[in-house]
Amino acid sequence: MVMHSFKLENYEQWLEEFAALLHVPVKDHLLVLPSHIGEGTIMAHTMSPQLSYAVMNFKLRSDLELYRESDGAKGFSLSFNQVEVNKEVRLNGDQAIMADKGTLRNDIFLSDTRDPLHLRIPAGSQIKRLVIFATHDLASRYLSAELLEKLETFARANSLSENPYFVNLPHRETLKELFEMKENDPLSQIRRLSRIIHLVEKFLTSFLRQEQASLPRAIKKNDLESMQHIEQILSSKLEGFPSLESLAHEVFMSTSKLKNLFKQLYGHTLYDYYNKNRLQRAKEMLITGQCSIKQAGSEIGFSNLSHFAKAFKKEFGILPRDLVKHK
Repeated sequence: MVMHSFKLENYEQWLEEFAALLHVPVKDHLLVLPSHIGEGTIMAHTMSPQLSYAVMNFKLRSDLELYRESDGAKGFSLSFNQVEVNKEVRLNGDQAIMADKGTLRNDIFLSDTRDPLHLRIPAGSQIKRLVIFATHDLASRYLSAELLEKLETFARANSLSENPYFVNLPHRETLKELFEMKENDPLSQIRRLSRIIHLVEKFLTSFLRQEQASLPRAIKKNDLESMQHIEQILSSKLEGFPSLESLAHEVFMSTSKLKNLFKQLYGHTLYDYYNKNRLQRAKEMLITGQCSIKQAGSEIGFSNLSHFAKAFKKEFGILPRDLVKHK
């Protein structure tokens, strides 16, 4: 068991303190986990005195408990979590406690860094996580007073069970780029910053959309788990769109409730989400040279090559052959 208690001032400082606890060095902003703790890395940068972030990509061999104390710097912590859970993840806020026994968590969590937070992750869990810290002064410089007040209220009352924001397809694409970015890239810092700003913008857009639409905040935990299960099905099933009835049966709810709840949480209809995901998979296969254009289309369920090319161009603004030619 590894236990780390900290006051959050910035994530680069946090990484140095965590490394000291583990008795390992941080080299070029990168911590390689010692083998008895896990396998993988944590990288952290301070972009300015008011903005810092950490990128975590590791698998645990030991339980990990992180305690954020209440008297850190005034600001916001925004985390994008892609966690394959072994047994249970526990997240304790000032009042709320969430115990997630699901196998996969893809969520976005905003908190006020003045509030205490306790995160417990068991051994065997695979962690892919981006955490961003922005001071209150930085947020107030770029956000309207009205939006800032709403974010403060949301962050201080936040619990994953009542205020869900999920990592969806656009988030996942950007996060994949961050996790796979090479340190020897001379533009890595500016590339990371641009993608972090993009993710923050996406989150704020979703937040404003819910505020303006007056969408209900409180959603039953079982319904949230059901929607994550449906999202996993749509993300993994490439060869054909499952029927609406079969999806509804999968989570024991009506088709109308399924459609409305999924659109509310993910911002797309069920079919649009499935279609965007499979086309993105095809794009990745073509970029990496895994298969031909015909094979890529076939892999994601297109029997007609011209239909595949038309759908691909509609989604990405370029034909598959032109993408292959200029990759």
